[in-house]
Formats: sequence, C-alpha cells, structure tokens
Amino acid sequence: MLIPSSTYRRLLCCLLAVGVVMWGNEGMAQRSVGFLRTTPSETGGEEIIEKRYTEEESFTLARNLIFFVATVDGEPGNYILDTGAPSLIVNHRGTAEEETTRTGIGAGGDVALTDHRVSQFEMGGRTTDNYWAIGLDLRDLEERMDQRVDGFVGYDLINTGELRIDYDDETFQLLKSTRRPQHLGKSPRAVLRFTLVDHLPIVQLNIGKKKYYFAVDTGAGSNLIDRKLVETDEVTETHEMINIQGLDGNDADCPTVRIDAPDNLPDGAEPLRFVAMDLDHLHTGGGVPLAGILGSEFLSRYTVGIDYRRQKVYLW
Repeated sequence: MLIPSSTYRRLLCCLLAVGVVMWGNEGMAQRSVGFLRTTPSETGGEEIIEKRYTEEESFTLARNLIFFVATVDGEPGNYILDTGAPSLIVNHRGTAEEETTRTGIGAGGDVALTDHRVSQFEMGGRTTDNYWAIGLDLRDLEERMDQRVDGFVGYDLINTGELRIDYDDETFQLLKSTRRPQHLGKSPRAVLRFTLVDHLPIVQLNIGKKKYYFAVDTGAGSNLIDRKLVETDEVTETHEMINIQGLDGNDADCPTVRIDAPDNLPDGAEPLRFVAMDLDHLHTGGGVPLAGILGSEFLSRYTVGIDYRRQKVYLW
C-alpha cells in the first residue's frame, strides 16, 4: 500500500493531467498533454449537493477523452470527465473577471488560474449549488481538438461512491459503493486497490518482479511512463515517436515503449503501450515516486469502476 509523505501530498495537490489528444500528421501522431499543478486557493464556498449519485449519462469518446453535456449556471456545455482533475475546471476563454489567484505549473511553463464562482452545476440529474471552480483559458486545447471544450469535471464532483464507466456503451454513472459490485450480472475480472493521494487514485501494477505505482486518469488519452524506467528489463522500445504538446504550447518528441501485461490485470490482458516522458514534476523527496499514468488508452479496454469510498478500481 502506498503511503505518501506530506511533501508528496502537497506536490500532487491540484494536479491535473489534461487529456492526451491526437490530430492528423503524416507518419507521426501529434498529441497534446498538459500537467497542471497549482498553488492552493484560500477561497472557499459552502457547496450544497442535492444528492450523492447520478442518473446514467451518455458520453462521446473523442480522441480517447470522455465528452459529455453538463450545465453550469443554466448553460449546457461540452465537458471532459477527468479523474486527474481536482475540481471543476471552467474554460473562461480569456474573459475572466476574477483576478489571477494561483499558478499552474505546466509541462513547459506556467498557466494563470482564477477562482470561478459557479452558482449551480448539474450533471446526470444531480445539482450542486454555490461551488468554487477553477478558471482556465482552454482556447488552445479547443483549437487542437477542433471542438468546443467548456471544461473538465474532476474529483470533487465524482467522489461520492463508485464512478462506473462503460466505454463500449459510452455511458457513465455515479453509483452507491457496494461490497460486491456487478456489471451486467458479472463480478469484476480484476480488482486493483488504490491509495488516494489528494484527488488521484494511485494503483500498484506488478511488472516483472517489481511493483510500480500509476495514477488512474480518465483525462489522459494515452498511458505515460517516467523516462527513467525505459532502461529497465521490463520495457521494450517500439522505435516510434509521438509529438507531445503542453497546455503552454511547448512540444517535444517522445518515444513510445511497450510493457507486457502486469500479472494483476485480467487474464489475457494485452501488453500496454506508454509514451515515455520526463515526469520529475510528479516526484519529490520522501515520497514513493509515480511510475506514470494509466490513461484511457488502457481504461477503454474495460468497463471500469472507480470506488472512491472503498478505494478500489474494478475492471470488467
């Protein structure tokens, strides 16, 4: 079980792994990924949640990101379901009236954030009133995605029980936590226990004879792994490169690697592909280092249940 130090917890407070998206390029996929760490905000609100669970919500999987319709202050919008986001992230498109209150540390530079007051947020028939969200200019992401992105829905709004995501049926729902969950009458094919590091579920994968820790992030379209692990015996080079672009617009060519399926995944699981990156910004002295991030490239192989109350990830 991962027991992070207080320093490690502070580092990962308000970490957002923004989705890895792909858009056309001859012979090479260009993808965009941003890592966002923010300084804490002292602004708070007494949010009022009408009910803890939601109705089944349909989504569209676009470039491995979960897009669904949510409503902010009466306005329906196109939002990304993102377990790597700490909160509700609202795209202010450069028109924020609030002053910048904190800074996000991205993959290649800083990003200015604001506190954004939301009178009412609604998703899946559940309403949350008087909520403080994070404001961020996501116009660059919209341009790369070639579609409207009104924001991200993260941990604060999905942690009341089990988040069940059916990638095949393209639906998700917030369910009551149960001891023996079932999907279509079947028990999970695998169960991964996790430790919650602030808002991030951290699971252990048994790769070869070693144990590694990964964050589970529906807002990352690809799997990411720390570049320093590439030289280990468990990793196979693919000799393919992907261009990664951060929220700040900086980009870098990164290699992809392959890892045989960890032995604690379901029987018959296929090898995993990762983008190898420098993830030093996820590490600090005294804490157990993250090996990387499990994104939707992995998660979409399954129906996934993330039970925040029991701290288990279910795979069907």
